[in-house]
Amino acid sequence: MLFYFLISIVFISELIIFLAVILYLKKLDKKVIEFDSFLTDIKPAVKEMFETVKKISEEILRVSPIIVEKIKSSVVDIVMGQLKSLAGALTFWLVKKEVEKHV
Repeated sequence: MLFYFLISIVFISELIIFLAVILYLKKLDKKVIEFDSFLTDIKPAVKEMFETVKKISEEILRVSPIIVEKIKSSVVDIVMGQLKSLAGALTFWLVKKEVEKHV
């Protein structure tokens, strides 16, 4: 009799676990359905965003050579200015040494 009682307790606990799993799966199913409807609702907006991003990317590709040339010319101008300053400083230093020798 004790054996049947223990088996019935195990069976009832298995039923409780089974019901808990089924209830969890039903909740999960509702969440998945809700997420699917959300994705279906935003699908046109996402498509429009990607089209806009594609257009922006095409414009960047069209304009990028111009930007690269501007940056290159700016860097060259900066380097040339620094070289001119260096040449002027060296000239001043050399002239100063010559003047000090004669004085």
